[in-house]
Amino acid sequence: MEVLASRTSDWFAQHRAQEDARDARVKDQLVAKLKENGVLSEEQMTLFKREVASYGSEQPSLRETRRRQRELDERFDKVHYYTFISAVIEYIKNHVPNDRCTRVYEDVVSVIPDRSYTPMRGSTPNSASSHENPETPFSVSKAAPGSVKSNAELIDILVSTANLESREAVSIRGHITWFDSMNKGTSGMWTPSTGLIIGGRLGRDHTLSDVPNHYVRDRLMNYILTQLDEDKREASKRAVFSDLSATELQEYSDIILQKQREIDEKEQAEWDEARRNYLRRETQRASEAANLERQDTLINEIDKTIELTPRPGFAVRDYAKLSRICCSVLKPPIDKLGPHQADGRKMEPEERSVEVGDDIDRDCDQVRAMIARFIQDSDWSVDQFRWALGRGRVTRPQLISFLEKKGPSAGKQTHAFPLAWEFFKKRELVGYPMSNTPNDAGVLRERDANRRTKRPSTGEKRNSRGKRTRRA
Repeated sequence: MEVLASRTSDWFAQHRAQEDARDARVKDQLVAKLKENGVLSEEQMTLFKREVASYGSEQPSLRETRRRQRELDERFDKVHYYTFISAVIEYIKNHVPNDRCTRVYEDVVSVIPDRSYTPMRGSTPNSASSHENPETPFSVSKAAPGSVKSNAELIDILVSTANLESREAVSIRGHITWFDSMNKGTSGMWTPSTGLIIGGRLGRDHTLSDVPNHYVRDRLMNYILTQLDEDKREASKRAVFSDLSATELQEYSDIILQKQREIDEKEQAEWDEARRNYLRRETQRASEAANLERQDTLINEIDKTIELTPRPGFAVRDYAKLSRICCSVLKPPIDKLGPHQADGRKMEPEERSVEVGDDIDRDCDQVRAMIARFIQDSDWSVDQFRWALGRGRVTRPQLISFLEKKGPSAGKQTHAFPLAWEFFKKRELVGYPMSNTPNDAGVLRERDANRRTKRPSTGEKRNSRGKRTRRA
């Protein structure tokens, strides 16, 4: 074990040394690229190192800025790799002129090694671009083959003509590249602060050069028409799309605006539908809460002292109109499918062998009293009782409608009445009339010696949802 631990430790140390060497090499390359592009000179190195060393924190204090060069160099060298990259990109935003910011940015970040990640499960790289086909007759440049402006040039021309800040060029570049990295569930991860896109449809980091030129043109036209002030639009269009005539520019603008209107209308329709669904759910929740409160009130208000002596011939159980209960009336349903769903238990052999007949021998007031006493004296909730009658056969509003009626015949035509009678009649014939405790210690106890009765302790009662409350 010691040998294995030593080898593991050596491997990690070697791997870390390789990563440190790679990070140092990339840092040097980033600095070299800044110098190649003429945005960092030897005279500016001290200021650059201070900006990098203090990136993400407060500006150096007066004492910090007067440190000796050796101390600054040590702090600069210790800056974390990813922090260094972010600091370099921030330097580009702050110090590179807006008429070439994107081109400098693209050249500098080209030395960063690919950091693509394994796609999420069910997501696989798809090299095809969803923007492969031009959207308009003017999306593809009409300039001569050697005169077509690159993606980076197009962005720089827009930012310079509209007099936008350099950081806006990085943002526009990031938006366009990120949207192009998507296809059929695959998408890159965009870091807005740096504008870098990790991964994407190509299975590697996505760059601006991967984006079709015609798609960049479409997005820039959209940006000009929807984001720029009106007094900057015409000049920006002429500068970016110098290959098009005035008539073609107008037609191009009209098509892009129409497409944007269609997108806006679709998004608005989706938003409106989402809001309607939200309001519908909130209304249902409010209604459900009101129904639960009403249900509890009715259960507590029902007269539980009503004489339950059978009344043969009160009504006839019509099985052709309303089929038999097919779930167990002895074991509560398993309510693990959600707050309003449950699976009824299968009938015990004793239940399947019992025939309750078609003579309903209790009136509506008696059945209501039986429901109220059953909920109070057993470990069943009202919902479990409803589910045992058959999922969806008696909804909560339907049960409430039956419970709030008064009179022997009030509620005789409802579904709740015959099903509830059948429920209690079957329990009675098996030996479990009101609670889970049988009148006679019969077959069930002999068959299942571990069965226990769960009843509220002394001084407690249950509400209609099966929760215990202290008696007043």
